[in-house]
Amino acid sequence: MFNRRGFTLTELAFIIAIIVVFMVLSAPFINKIRGRAQVIGCKENLQEIGLALKLYASEHQGRFPSDLAELIEGGYVEDEMVFDCPSSPDMGDAQESDYHYTSGYTIQSPSDTEIVFDKTANHKNGKHVLYISGDIIWESK
Repeated sequence: MFNRRGFTLTELAFIIAIIVVFMVLSAPFINKIRGRAQVIGCKENLQEIGLALKLYASEHQGRFPSDLAELIEGGYVEDEMVFDCPSSPDMGDAQESDYHYTSGYTIQSPSDTEIVFDKTANHKNGKHVLYISGDIIWESK
């Protein structure tokens, strides 16, 4: 009697070929999902920055801070990672944020004024813009 155990070399090669084809076909889809997740993470960062700016302004006669680092120093933001865009090649922090911040505005400034937005290198297709109203809009290039 012949007792067969395991796989033949041909069967093993066939299984490996199927796995490789699956990986090659799924790679673009996975990259697209990863990119979308980074865009969503960036928007969430801007939402948190926007809330911190509004809280800061409510405690400082309607004025926004002179720079984003004041949000960390004042305890308005818990984690410096909020200043790091997930799509950015560099690591942002409170001193060198991955977002541009325009100081000098107050809570009474026009609501359609851009106050925080992505640096150019963060995203290939556009940028997020946080307005004084709290709205975050994606602007395509």
